[in-house]
Amino acid sequence: MTVRVIGCGQPSAGDDGVGFAVITALIDEELPGSPELLRALDASELLPLLEHATRVVIVDAAVGLEPGAVRVCSPTELAELAPSRVSSHGLGVEQAIALARILAPTAACRDVQIVAIGIHRPERYALALSPEVSAAVPRAVATVRGCLEAPALYRS
Repeated sequence: MTVRVIGCGQPSAGDDGVGFAVITALIDEELPGSPELLRALDASELLPLLEHATRVVIVDAAVGLEPGAVRVCSPTELAELAPSRVSSHGLGVEQAIALARILAPTAACRDVQIVAIGIHRPERYALALSPEVSAAVPRAVATVRGCLEAPALYRS
């Protein structure tokens, strides 16, 4: 059984790097099922990572949530949160998941949860997270743990 936790984002775009910050925080955690902890700078990098996995938890920034809010959602719900279909990743996470399922219908993971963290709209180059988003990292870590320990409880 292959379980993956994948942080998405652009660390040089301030709050958009929160997915990477959560993965960094998870490295020192003992997680149930010993999932692979991975990073994707662009949603297109998700395509091969969604193949041959039993479960996937994606951690990503969401402009449509209150900055610092943490929410578990489905790919469709993540797309509904976004104020537009355009993503800083080029291809949106929901679009990458749909494409992976088309390209590899028998290999692409069907059990995907997204831990979305609300952010301010990225406006400029920045390496640090805002205070609200930085404070959300421990809550996001706990949410990822919950998704791994009791996935049914964290279904949206």
